[in-house]
Amino acid sequence: MRQIAMSAMLLLAVLAVPAFGQGPTIRVNVPFEFSLDDKTYPAGEYAFLALKENVVAIEKNGRNKIGLFLASPLAGRNNPAQVRFQCYENRCFLTQVWIPGLDNGFQATRSHREK
Repeated sequence: MRQIAMSAMLLLAVLAVPAFGQGPTIRVNVPFEFSLDDKTYPAGEYAFLALKENVVAIEKNGRNKIGLFLASPLAGRNNPAQVRFQCYENRCFLTQVWIPGLDNGFQATRSHREK
């Protein structure tokens, strides 16, 4: 697949908001459909919550937990709060989540569709 130079770093409307005692959180408005762990999510507002050093929860519209994913830790102090996607033609895949207040980021596992 031809890679589009849209390794989309979402700094759009990124808010560091603690989510009702559930741990560090980043909220983003994702303007496109994306995939993670062979599941596709529609465009919309999402919150990514760090539950453990290798577990991230996904919430849709700030209310419903719609998934969990295991991630590898990424070292990188002082990285800006962001969610990164890798896009190929018309498909985007969640690759990294950087949550404010944490020393490490989270690297999502590549899905079978992305490989």
